Amino acid sequence: MNTKSFSLIAVATLIVCGNVNAQTTSYYNTRHEIGISIGSGATTEIVSGLADFTAIGIEAAISTIITGGTTTAYYSYGDENYIPAISVEYYYHINKIVGLGGYVAFNGMDRDMYYTWRTDGVDHKELSGKAKRQNLSIIPTAKFDWLRKEHFGLYSKAGIGVSIMHESQKDDKEGRTDYSDTSVVPNIELTFIGMEAGSQTWRGFLEYGLGEQGILCAGLRYKF
Repeated sequence: MNTKSFSLIAVATLIVCGNVNAQTTSYYNTRHEIGISIGSGATTEIVSGLADFTAIGIEAAISTIITGGTTTAYYSYGDENYIPAISVEYYYHINKIVGLGGYVAFNGMDRDMYYTWRTDGVDHKELSGKAKRQNLSIIPTAKFDWLRKEHFGLYSKAGIGVSIMHESQKDDKEGRTDYSDTSVVPNIELTFIGMEAGSQTWRGFLEYGLGEQGILCAGLRYKF
């Protein structure tokens, strides 16, 4: 092999290595990521599903109209209809392992409201309105990448923030029940394990943990 051929091979090798290194550097120098996910089993979703709606009495005059004065009417509730946990997240990577950011998440549920009363041992129901619970959470979070590959990654997350839980009960009849209450409570995020796979910029992900994104959630992430 002459000097000219060796030089050409060396230059070609340097170019290839440079391209590979540039690709690797491009990936490991990724600073930002934005994701959207949908999940099931958010903490506030579980609490909302387990808790009863606030007991609201029906005024005596209205109860008399409904039942003809034979008994007292009250509200009962139908089956739950859930809005799954939907979240949008952002992280800025301060190094190859740690990313700082967080997410905003929303979930909700509603149930039909019924006037309910009993006469002569028979239960009666009349659809009257809708009861709702809606939960909005803001959770600052740290993400820890403990395996970063070109097309695959494993990570965990931890954070603490707040959830705004709003309950409303609205009777469709004018002048009747129109109840609402809002509470702000602390909340946490603990993602035990997250997996992501795809290209260097677009990745699908699946997570298992505890928090407002759900016990299980899946989504799509853009890294740049």
